[in-house]
Parts: sequence; C-alpha cells; structure tokens
Amino acid sequence: MYAEPMILPLDSNGRIYALQDEKGNTIGTGTREVCEVLLYIITKPASPSISGRINGSAPHRGNVRAAIAI
Repeated sequence: MYAEPMILPLDSNGRIYALQDEKGNTIGTGTREVCEVLLYIITKPASPSISGRINGSAPHRGNVRAAIAI
C-alpha cells in the first residue's frame, strides 16, 4: 500500500495520530511525538551494542512489531 511506514492523523484537530506500516496495518496510535518515536524505532536498525550481538548477525524475525500493543 505504501512504500514506507506513514503517520496519519486520526482526528480533525490533529491531536491523535496512527502509525501504519507498508501494508496499511496500524502499528500504534498516540500523539504525533509518540508516532515519530515508534517510526524511528521500527526503521532504525539496531546496533550490535544495543542488540547484544557483537559477533555475527542477529536472526531475522518475521513479525518484530508484534510486541507493540494496538
């Protein structure tokens, strides 16, 4: 549906937003700032020091966004 995740307004006042993935699935909702942080988290690759894996590559998981409650 989209080329990349998007932040879309949910109300006419612009106080509540939704973050949607490339397929149009809602990942999370909240203020614009909350959606921007979520977008940053899901698009920024984890560094080896943060992920705890210094040597070798981390295994790829198909649905890493499942931990974020909607």
